[in-house]
Amino acid sequence: MSKVEINSMNVVVDKKAIGQAFVTLAAPIIAAKALADRYGEEAAKTMLELEPKEDLDKAGQVVLGTYNGLVCRLVIEPEKGSWIGGSLTHEPIKGITIQKMEVNGKKLKVGA
Repeated sequence: MSKVEINSMNVVVDKKAIGQAFVTLAAPIIAAKALADRYGEEAAKTMLELEPKEDLDKAGQVVLGTYNGLVCRLVIEPEKGSWIGGSLTHEPIKGITIQKMEVNGKKLKVGA
């Protein structure tokens, strides 16, 4: 097995972009859950102006960044068990970016 040593990695985190994406995803999911918990699922659908066959939003995700075929996601989903419902997808953002990286003493070329 080869030994891989990461000597250095410069990662930039765009807190504002990640925060905005989280709020965009979380707000409708939290609102739907709160209404369903308080008034029941059918009443919540009516309050949110959904059709009877439409599902309440229960999960969501956004791609925060990608590198060399790997993806970093922020996922919001129910804590326990399996779930059935609507799932929101946010446009990918550049929330996490690797700018410089050195592995085994060699600098790697990384994209911005």
